[in-house]
Parts: sequence; C-alpha cells; structure tokens
Amino acid sequence: MPEPTPLKRARLFVPDTAHLAGLVADSMSDSRERRRSAQRFLPDLVERGWLPLLCWHHIEELLQHRDDQVVDARLRYLWSQPLVAWIRAAEPSAGPGSIVDLLRAEAVAAIRSPSADAIRVRDLARDGLIAFGAGTDAIPEGFRDWRLLREALSQQQQNARRIAAIARWRATPMDDTPISAWINQPARDLDAAAQMLGKLHESLVHEIATRGDRRIPDAMSMATDFMQQVDRDGRAVVGDREAKPAVQLLVNAGLDPEDIDPSATFGETMDLLTFQKRLRVVAEGLRLPWVELKRRVTRQQLPVMVIEVSMRRHAQDQPERKGSELNDTHLLCLAPYADRTFVDKRTLENARRARNKSPMFDRLTVGVARARDCAELAAVLTAQSRTL
Repeated sequence: MPEPTPLKRARLFVPDTAHLAGLVADSMSDSRERRRSAQRFLPDLVERGWLPLLCWHHIEELLQHRDDQVVDARLRYLWSQPLVAWIRAAEPSAGPGSIVDLLRAEAVAAIRSPSADAIRVRDLARDGLIAFGAGTDAIPEGFRDWRLLREALSQQQQNARRIAAIARWRATPMDDTPISAWINQPARDLDAAAQMLGKLHESLVHEIATRGDRRIPDAMSMATDFMQQVDRDGRAVVGDREAKPAVQLLVNAGLDPEDIDPSATFGETMDLLTFQKRLRVVAEGLRLPWVELKRRVTRQQLPVMVIEVSMRRHAQDQPERKGSELNDTHLLCLAPYADRTFVDKRTLENARRARNKSPMFDRLTVGVARARDCAELAAVLTAQSRTL
C-alpha cells in the first residue's frame, strides 16, 4: 500500500479569528522577535503536522477593521502562507466557503445515505468539503479589492446584531407552550391588534436597549422596523377565512402547512422554521426540488443544524447579546471537520452546557478548546502531537 500523502496525514485546527488578528498585529510590531515569531507560527505548526482550517467567517471578521492598512496586512499575512486548508465554496472565486457550503455538503451526503446519522453524514461530507493549498489559493486575487465589500460587510454586521438582539426576545415566556394554544386564539380586530403591537414595541425597545449589542446605534429604530414587519405580516392574513391566522402566519413565514404540528412547542416550531428556511437555500443552490429535499433530509442528520440548535437551546443568555455570537457559532460548526477547534471563553462555556444536554452535539464537537493567545494554542497542539 502506498504511503499516505502529507496532506492526508495532516491534522486540522480551527483558529479563533482573534488568534489570526493577533498574529498579524505581531507581524507589524516594532519588535523583531515578535515579527519573527508571527512569521514562523503557522509554518512551524505545519512542520508538526497541523494545518489551519479556514472559512469565510474568518475572512469576514478579519476584513472588519477601521484601519484599511490593518486589513491589507491581514490579507497579506494569509497570502504569505505556503500551506493551509479551507472549506470549499460552491463558487471558488468567492474565497473560503461559509456555513451555507457546509450545509450543502451535508445535505448531499444525507441524500446519498438516507439512514445516516450526523456522524456518518459528517464522514461522507468531509471528503469533498476541504481543500488544501497555498494562502493565495484559499483567498483569490480579487480580495485585493476588498473595499468594495465594505458596505455589504457593514450590513451583515448590523443584521447579526439585530438577530442577536431580537432572537431570544419574548413578550411572554412561550417557548415550552404548545402552539395549539396560539393557533386556537381568534384574530384580534384592528384596534385591539394595534394596541397589542404598541405594547410589544415598547417591550422590544427596552429589550434591545438593555440586552442588545452596545454597538446598536438606535434601539427605537430597530424595534420599529421589526414591528412594522410584524404588522405587515399580520395584515397579510387578515380576511383569510380558510386558514386560522396563526397557521397562515407560519405558512407565510416559510413552513409548509403539513409540517405544522399543533402539539409541538413554540420553540420546536421555530427550530423547524429556521431549518426549512436554511434547507430552501440549499435546495436552490443544488437545483433540487424542495419537496424531494425536505422528504429525504432531516435536521437531526446535519451536523450544522445539530450544533446550531443545541447552542440556541442551551447556551447561556448573556447580559449583552453580541452580534459576534452568530459568527462564533458558525466557526464552531467547523468542529466536526477538525481535530481541534479554538473558541473564545463564552463559546466554550456554551458548548459545555450544550454537550451535557445533547449526546450528538458532544460527539460532533470533540476537540473544542480555548487558548488565550497563540503561544497557548501552539502549546496545546504541540502537546497533542507528542501523544499521537
């Protein structure tokens, strides 16, 4: 049997974006020792058999700095690396792949092996999911024009902050309540509906102002935009005599009528709605019929969905709900495909809580760890190299 290639023997680690940013800061330091250490950091790990596994969510965060020169330096640093691993994107010119590319690969694997659980799907998806090459292969030349992405990146940041601020908000506790209690309520008349929306708006403004990301400039404006959408959604079902208003709201949001289970809790229904929205994006990318994909793939089969749902259900609700939490979870979704995944303190604690509640999450996130800086990261990987 031929000797395995070095790439097949390589072990993968996912750095926290802060580690990459710190390396670049050191590479720009006035200290010759720090510059040399930053330049040798990744090559030294490669020599020990470790390759960094990158994705779009690393790049997205690295591009978000007020100083253009720092962003340019970060890209130059990644381009200078002779060997890295990255998630393949559907469109190679887009750079490393994102959470959508992970989901796409997992869905294809689940379709090919309908009885597979999330571990088997992970194993099947891994083969074509990860690419190897130089930093210039991972991040195309077109990223030299990264400034053209500035507006889109800013909007993405704002959207992440909005999601983090609003997703956990409930005017009253209802996640464990069967949706039948909501479905069977009669529609309010316009005056009563307007009064209720006013109370919800006040509650949401307070929620965003006190619990939202501190970088949200205007809690009132964000809450108003959200409640206006709620109002439009509500008016869209007024006058429909064939379906109950709550059912029609769920259908308009993206659920198919046959998937609405009155005995399911509100939280379970929202998880299903989120899954179907994500799966529809995958269906469009794969050009597969939606009904066929939905029939053949469950969210319990897809590692990304197991991790996202577990984190959503079991993560600690922090006093400040930062927009960066969304990206942190996306990076955690690389854990099934890496030997080590480095996360921040908050994400590590949330993963610990989820691990105690979900055996499958526990199996998918083996190797998740925290390193305060690059020196500690290197020490962890070097120690593990000696034990293998």
